[in-house]
Amino acid sequence: MYCPKCGGEVNDDADVCIHCGCSLTKSKPEYKQIKTGIGVVMALFLGIIGLIIGICMYPADTIARKTFIKGWCTTYAVAIGIVAFILLIVNLSIPSNPYYY
Repeated sequence: MYCPKCGGEVNDDADVCIHCGCSLTKSKPEYKQIKTGIGVVMALFLGIIGLIIGICMYPADTIARKTFIKGWCTTYAVAIGIVAFILLIVNLSIPSNPYYY
């Protein structure tokens, strides 16, 4: 096992790191989690606002509005795919060991 603070190797049954004194109690894991939920929600929300503004800019039943909506849907789908891919990579990169930073 490795210390989450200094990275020093410690025994599996140790309660305190012998190198830096960091607590190693298993009841309170001290790992950092990346908070991405707020960013994802904001990105989705701003995309919807962009759609509403774009629809309001073009007159109804025009080729410009239809083209805008098709382009927006394509761009939004690609953006959702990129965000999902990034979240997958981030989640796979977080180690399962709660004592590892």
